Amino acid sequence: MSEENIKAALQYAVKLSEEQTVVHEIDGKNWVDAEKGRLIELEPVQYATTLEVNTLSGLVDFLKQKFDWSLSKKLLIQVDSPTSVTVLSQLDSNRKRESLIKAVALLEKFPYGRFQDSEQFIINVQSLIQRDLDAEAILNCAGSIRIEGGADLEDNGVSQVVSAKMGAATVGKAEVPSPAELRPYRTFLEVEQPSSPFIFRINKDGACALFEADGGIWKNYAMANIKEYLEMELSEEIQEDYLSIIA
Repeated sequence: MSEENIKAALQYAVKLSEEQTVVHEIDGKNWVDAEKGRLIELEPVQYATTLEVNTLSGLVDFLKQKFDWSLSKKLLIQVDSPTSVTVLSQLDSNRKRESLIKAVALLEKFPYGRFQDSEQFIINVQSLIQRDLDAEAILNCAGSIRIEGGADLEDNGVSQVVSAKMGAATVGKAEVPSPAELRPYRTFLEVEQPSSPFIFRINKDGACALFEADGGIWKNYAMANIKEYLEMELSEEIQEDYLSIIA
């Protein structure tokens, strides 16, 4: 056989080996060698699409009914954030967890850090913040602003004083509460909304704004409240060692 024929035969053999599908059996599972060393499982474990609800009570109802839940398995409830909770299975043979159900709170967010005219600001405060703590004082102040060319606004960098209507004709001074302690709707409605300080500011045009002033610490309190609620509602399942909760 000539050298050229030997070379052609070898090239043909290499081509056949590249096109050949090689199947390996490892730990009772079939794997195909897809790209020269990259193994792909022929029949991988199928994971269900995560069910999604929008309330903690819906999540609790699902777990209490033990729907699609084998009692031989222990589930993990992870409080991901103030607006998200996920229920996970134990690690399977592939060292993966299945996400069974997820609760995601549907909440309108207050436009923090943005100046709004007093009318829109009052609407947002009334609809997105609980009416307690300093909310009423802010509403009263925002509802009584009268600014003319900026002359009615006194600002020392910490608090502000604006001209406020006191009756049909008289004008007095009203101090703006800042920092103000407020309780916006920022987590699931089944739990207590954590309070936190906000800077309340009024610009020269009479527009109002709230600025968050706690560095996000409220999130830790909200997640702790969610964990406490779930521990109370699912106490029986936790005592029977079917559930664990982390936050």
